[in-house]
Amino acid sequence: MLERVLIVDDEPLARQRVARLVHTRQPGAALREAGSGAAAIEVITAWAPQVVFLDIQMPGGDGFSVVEAVGVDRMPPTVFVTAYDAHALRAFDAAAVDYLLKPFDEARFAAAWSRAERLHASRALIGEATRLSALLEIVARGAAAPPTPAPEIPTRIMVRAGERSIFVPVESVRWMQSDGNYVTLHTADATYTLRETLTAMEARLDPARFVRIHRRVIVALDEVLELQPWFAGDQLLILRDGTRLRVTRSRRAHVAERLVGRA
Repeated sequence: MLERVLIVDDEPLARQRVARLVHTRQPGAALREAGSGAAAIEVITAWAPQVVFLDIQMPGGDGFSVVEAVGVDRMPPTVFVTAYDAHALRAFDAAAVDYLLKPFDEARFAAAWSRAERLHASRALIGEATRLSALLEIVARGAAAPPTPAPEIPTRIMVRAGERSIFVPVESVRWMQSDGNYVTLHTADATYTLRETLTAMEARLDPARFVRIHRRVIVALDEVLELQPWFAGDQLLILRDGTRLRVTRSRRAHVAERLVGRA
């Protein structure tokens, strides 16, 4: 299943159309958009999308420069999107999953999506098989199993502001709240909204710095000032800026455990 999708195109209408088609195939997918090659490289490096729909012709650089900068071996499954069929051979030399020639219809997009899904699944299986093989070899030698590598924790979160992409430092986020498939980030200076579920966001955050206090709220541990009793077994959590948030009864023990020893 493809849950993190990056759409790269300098034309906003083209990005919107691909986004709509993505959600016909995977309604809950988290989307990121980039309007230039430089922005695409930053998102790929910081967010690790599972598939990239990559325009070839863009001002200030083309799609191939993105692949070269990231590295063919490190690129996610990539579907090149362009109005020019002259680039097709070079696209497949760059290890493209598929090549969508504009204008393309929904059936053609669905075929490209299915190819990207199959490649993502096969990469996951190969990675798991490699890890299992190494584990079995170590066990056979009587050695301790190696620790599972920790997922890469991003230091910035990309949000959209009109036609711009803004990278918000994770360390500046005081708390965040979800509303369906959207998450609002609260910093000292502003709020930012991005399309992503809170559960997906929680999976990418450093657990040593953030804690979930409610099914819709995550807070930065360093921002917590105090806990107070509230109604029906819930608690009231007060942040350093005075923000008051509810800790549900089911999460009280976990939150208290995470706050032990913090000044």
